[in-house]
Amino acid sequence: MGWWRSLFRAVEVRASGRVPEPSVTFSHDLTTPADGTEPTPILDAIRAASNRPVSRAAALSVPAVLRGRNLLCSIATLPLVTRDRARVELRTPLLEQIDPNVPNVVTLSQTVEDLVFEGISWWQVTKRLANGFPLRAIHLDVGTVSLQPPADAWRKLRTLPSGQKLPAGVVWVNGEPVDGRDVIRFDSPNPGILTAAARAIRRAILLEQAAATYAQDPRPLDYFRPADGADPATDDEVKEILDDWRKARRKRSTAYVPASLTYETVDVPSPADLQLAQLQRQATVEIANALGLDAEDLQVSTTSRTYANAVDRRRDRINDVLAPYMRAITDRLSMNDVTARGQVVGFNLDEYMRANPTERWTTYQTGLTNGVVSVQEV
Repeated sequence: MGWWRSLFRAVEVRASGRVPEPSVTFSHDLTTPADGTEPTPILDAIRAASNRPVSRAAALSVPAVLRGRNLLCSIATLPLVTRDRARVELRTPLLEQIDPNVPNVVTLSQTVEDLVFEGISWWQVTKRLANGFPLRAIHLDVGTVSLQPPADAWRKLRTLPSGQKLPAGVVWVNGEPVDGRDVIRFDSPNPGILTAAARAIRRAILLEQAAATYAQDPRPLDYFRPADGADPATDDEVKEILDDWRKARRKRSTAYVPASLTYETVDVPSPADLQLAQLQRQATVEIANALGLDAEDLQVSTTSRTYANAVDRRRDRINDVLAPYMRAITDRLSMNDVTARGQVVGFNLDEYMRANPTERWTTYQTGLTNGVVSVQEV
């Protein structure tokens, strides 16, 4: 009978679609000590050095990460255009105004930020044209999107006789099913720095906290205490003694300590002894490497730079740093569920790559002389 009872119970659970509650519970989280002891400094150091993801808010609290994020998100200021096979620009309502309530520069900045930090970003199509292509979309917070149904999703799912769960092909946004057709996913070719560069970011946070501690609570380098058998001084007498000591030190370096006082020194390492400035500089260089930026972009001076004009630097930044994120956006928007066949989306780099006026007019003159461009095009 026990065997049959177990079989019938399993059939009932499968028919209902409900997942049975776990039969074993723990009073402590498995990631925390179960004996209730306080964490030791060694465990804290191990956890601090681990590569678990850093929160976005914590990462942006590091000035180097914030500046790197702002530099990478600067591509959001470049206009997106659609071209056909003849490279003729076409009007695309979606790219003219992605979100009707948010400027395009903000939507694209949020998208690039997601790609940098998380390696993925999401848009949700809110309105479509008569031909079925997206007309309007909104940016979704990465934390609100999931490909897995929430724990209580079985209440919203329907099961067909074949066992297929409905709705199928959905993405869960804020716990609600959204048709996968109405969700645009952007994937970065680079890993998100919140995980890949977690150690470098966490190290920069710790060094900044150490520097703040020295700035807010400087420790004394020396102090006086009453000599053995001497009567303790009052507060006013202590203030007078310290004032006299400071005035005397301004006149001469040699000091005389009264017999009623004992002079003590404190051997505390200073920020210079700890090399905090050098360590913070190294942490900034590591963050620059993780972001793919030059250390000088994050205000770290180097002596290995060769001469390059502004146009060359911009071209190098596009090719070496910004191109992966730009292609992640334009390649996705060029796919057939967003853009018609034969059309491609790209960033217009004409303004960004424009040379100085002298070089531009020289180029225009050459083009007019050779008949490559017309006066109207110039």
